[in-house]
Amino acid sequence: MPRLASLRYLATHLPEYARGVRFARGVEGGRALRLFGPVGVNRPAARTRLVLGEHVTLYGGVHFFLDGEGAEVHVGRETYLNRRVEITCKSRVTIGAGCAISWDVLITDTDYHRLDDTSDTAPVTIGDHVWIGARATVLKGVTIGDGAVVAAGAVVTRDVPAGALVGGVPATVLREGVSWD
Repeated sequence: MPRLASLRYLATHLPEYARGVRFARGVEGGRALRLFGPVGVNRPAARTRLVLGEHVTLYGGVHFFLDGEGAEVHVGRETYLNRRVEITCKSRVTIGAGCAISWDVLITDTDYHRLDDTSDTAPVTIGDHVWIGARATVLKGVTIGDGAVVAAGAVVTRDVPAGALVGGVPATVLREGVSWD
């Protein structure tokens, strides 16, 4: 009877275990990583890196696309990425510590195309303790300062000062000196 129980346990939990193994291969750091559903990592390019800090939380549908040779995504400790967050990276995306990133957020350092003589790629840097609201988009070349808040649905095309609340399309500063818990 104990053998039957262990087989049932294995059959029930094997898909979760297998997902974890697939996800963990090629991921650096991630001590005490919390996964709540399937997370995707696409790495078609060579020498890419996904580096996770301690106590990162990833919900189902989070997806990392490392599409450029040498592309790097860094996620700081105690950062939370909710359902269906997509991070597309051809160069570098850095997310600081203690950030809260809501559902359906897109963070991208690339347009995947060029317009005239512009570059299609520029690094994205998100500071520590940044809150990004649902369905916001952070585009290439943007730096978001520590403690900033990006309102739901905002499209961030320019740098955001530390401690600022931004919203709109394109995002503009709505308030300065904000704090959040």
